[in-house]
Amino acid sequence: MKKKVLIIEDNLDLQEIYKINFELEWFTVDLAEEWLKWIIKLLENKPDIILLDIMMPNTDWFEVLKIIKKQSSIRIPIIVCSNLSSEEDKEKALSLGAVSYIRKADYEWDEIVQKTIDVLKNFKFWKKRKN
Repeated sequence: MKKKVLIIEDNLDLQEIYKINFELEWFTVDLAEEWLKWIIKLLENKPDIILLDIMMPNTDWFEVLKIIKKQSSIRIPIIVCSNLSSEEDKEKALSLGAVSYIRKADYEWDEIVQKTIDVLKNFKFWKKRKN
């Protein structure tokens, strides 16, 4: 069964690159670049994982991450994928509930996809062990 990834990214070129690379690994891909679109896709399509860029205009995406993780009904792993490079930003994202932090410039596209697959495998294992 295909896994669903919701990619929240405002750069349309990057969206397309992500989409191609994830589809090559048999993912179903939903794309969103703004607040309303991603919340609708999150609720309607129930992705297996979210790839979140936190450097987007008009929204405090750290706050969005915090809100998502406070909702007990939303149990979806979130990978922050950003060009923010400070250790403080990484630690903040992880403390707010992200399961991983990827600095885009440090990874090739196929590595981001593989990292996502690894997170999904580990998250599934963790959920089984917790229950």
